[in-house]
Amino acid sequence: MAARMPTRASRDGEISVLIPTHRRPASLERLLNSLVGQKDASPFDVIVVDNDAAQSGEGVVARFLDRLAITYLTEPVRGLARVRNRAVAAASSRFIAFVDDDEWAAPDWLVTLVSMAKRTGADAVMGAVQPVFADAVPDFIRSCGLFEDLPFGDGEILPWYATRTGNALVRREALPHLRAPFSSRLDFVGGEDVQMFKQMIERGARIVSARHAVVFEERPVDRINLRWVVRRALRNGGTIVDLLWDDGGGFKTRSGRALRAGGEAIREAARVGALWNRDRTRAMRHLVAACQEAGMVLRVAGFRVEEYRKHP
Repeated sequence: MAARMPTRASRDGEISVLIPTHRRPASLERLLNSLVGQKDASPFDVIVVDNDAAQSGEGVVARFLDRLAITYLTEPVRGLARVRNRAVAAASSRFIAFVDDDEWAAPDWLVTLVSMAKRTGADAVMGAVQPVFADAVPDFIRSCGLFEDLPFGDGEILPWYATRTGNALVRREALPHLRAPFSSRLDFVGGEDVQMFKQMIERGARIVSARHAVVFEERPVDRINLRWVVRRALRNGGTIVDLLWDDGGGFKTRSGRALRAGGEAIREAARVGALWNRDRTRAMRHLVAACQEAGMVLRVAGFRVEEYRKHP
């Protein structure tokens, strides 16, 4: 897990950009190119942590050594929290920027995030994520509700459920743990980012929206389909239960929530059946709701949708 390459410059910049990656060399190259093109940004370094034991990202990073202050690390043991924690532990800058390897940044991304953090004094800033769909992805999938940022205004304080690491800036000192802020029990189910931001808010942190700090996210047809939507919605429901457990709810509380979720899942499923042939876009939104409620029931019953155990 040692660094495979030295950074081109000393890490005394204001921002460390953290990139976890797993078997997406072409997407990683596109992201790094977008970082080369950042305009008016404060000095920053880039830390790439490869969660592929075969180190498929190493050659990509090598091509950017003369253009970015970049460090390449490996974390061969799979896990979302594990790879993110590896990146955080390697960072030393005042601000930490999180971005995913299937995203790429607008030219003013970093400067907009940092400007919002300094102007508001916020502990973390969430930028906007604009999905870029493959042409073959049908409209009813695009509009299912899973790809839309919640409608918060620029500079508005965000609740925990509107957070994620797919475009975020955090003051390093505000992290709940400076070396391992992400929970390893969520390694394969996801939600480790939401849990971390929830902990920050509970400790008094302020997280605000920066609508003009934009990254774009690739949504290819081989990953964005009906099966993916169902699986992601089930997983989201399970994540909600995991976060409720963090709040200390006992068996009675969890069982009551599961019963309510089960009833709501049945009602939403009935709406799907009634609308599927008449208005597929509305039907898909009800399908997502039904699957999220069903995911809560499954999690209380002891099942977990481990979306990331076999897939990136």
